Amino acid sequence: MYKTTIGLEIHFESKTKSKMFCSCANNPDEKTPNKNVCPICMAHPGTLPVINEEAINNIILTGLALHCEIQNHSKFDRKSYFYPDLPKGYQISQFDLPICKNGYLDIHLDDGTVKRIRINRIHMEEDTGRLNHAPDGSSLVDFNRAGVPLMELVTEPDINSAEEAKKFAQELQLILRYINVSDADMEKGQMRCEVNISISKTEQLGTKVEIKNLNSFRVVEKSIEFEVKRQTELLDEGKKVTQETRGWHDTKQITMEQRNKEDSFEYRYFPEPDLPPLNISNEMINDIQGRLPELPEGKRNRFSEEYSLDAKSIEFYIKDEVLSDYFEKIVSELKCWREDRDCKNDLINSIKVCSNYLSTDLQALIKNDSEMKEYDSIKLEKKITAENFAELICMITEGDISSSIAKIILLEMYNTQKDPSDILDAKGLKQINDGGEIDKIISDVLTKNDKAVEDYKKGKQNSFTFLVGQVMAASKGKANPQTVSELLKKKLG
Repeated sequence: MYKTTIGLEIHFESKTKSKMFCSCANNPDEKTPNKNVCPICMAHPGTLPVINEEAINNIILTGLALHCEIQNHSKFDRKSYFYPDLPKGYQISQFDLPICKNGYLDIHLDDGTVKRIRINRIHMEEDTGRLNHAPDGSSLVDFNRAGVPLMELVTEPDINSAEEAKKFAQELQLILRYINVSDADMEKGQMRCEVNISISKTEQLGTKVEIKNLNSFRVVEKSIEFEVKRQTELLDEGKKVTQETRGWHDTKQITMEQRNKEDSFEYRYFPEPDLPPLNISNEMINDIQGRLPELPEGKRNRFSEEYSLDAKSIEFYIKDEVLSDYFEKIVSELKCWREDRDCKNDLINSIKVCSNYLSTDLQALIKNDSEMKEYDSIKLEKKITAENFAELICMITEGDISSSIAKIILLEMYNTQKDPSDILDAKGLKQINDGGEIDKIISDVLTKNDKAVEDYKKGKQNSFTFLVGQVMAASKGKANPQTVSELLKKKLG
């Protein structure tokens, strides 16, 4: 049995107003080629780079979020290699003195376990441009991205499966967005993954193969699965695995050879002569530490302790900060509603009902609303205020309305921005709790469905559910479901 050993190198663009070493705009949405360029990022003779302070602050914040040691002394280095989209013929990067070292990130696996992945380093560098390949074989270069501040994170070889690699990348993306240092949009190339993978039957690592420029979580997972299979077959046939760089062919769903893997000495690193060393004070680190918001792991723990939500519901809110904030506003309003009224239902149950309606019924309304494809807290509260949503949940949990009526009211609230109580009165949807009135509806339903009655008396429990549904339909969803169930059982004997 082969053991898989994986290390990740993940690049992500820093969210700054300008590029790393010049004042050109850092705009990932710019469509006009070569618009955001200047003599500095185009490496014209006689130009000098200047370090972007905001980019340095961002990498320190990232390092702190990932439990790294922040180095007081760092520097930039030249990494020499030629590629058409690299204007200088070298890249300004960091070699032996990265800003962040020795961190870690905990990931939650599908089997419920938590695994810690160590982070070797996070260093600062500049991004390259883009090549656009035409059908006729020619290529055009767009330098808008050249010089954009880029962070590179390198893990220790602690990852042992495709699932772990994907989970690490997903959790990292979440953290980057929480601390607002990068949008980390893989479709826009703002986050790219590279996988170093080897397999071996012994404790000694096998030959390392690098898979470059993986631009989605699915591709990270698929490329690792394929590469493990490919290397296993080679070794089983008595062949050797070659140390090389490979790429992912999405159509064929395979990795393909690109070139032999370079060693670090081939890049001829040496200190960047045009930039001074970086001296980062403890005062600066402490100041940036104070900017750290609540991170995903902290929010997971808090949502579990405060709201008693299940893991699936918690992940729903972890991934959507807008809905997460909205949910917490509703919970706050729920507490106020309960203090003002003699509520019978416990708060935790009301919170769970609230969460269910947010993650299902409200989500369905949002997905079908073209204006809400990109929504924020302002847009969401314009549709339904947290106070109105809390009132609706109280009406449900206190048994004032059935779930079918709740759906009708929720839709009307979303479309008209009215209070649920006003909609209830205007549409005559108030729940029927009178036993005599419900008894009459039941009698009429039983008369019309004598076969279902016979089936129930023969032991077919599905018939009871059918009859309850018929009573609810006859009452237009207004009959109290619990009263219906109790009276129906008495009627059927």
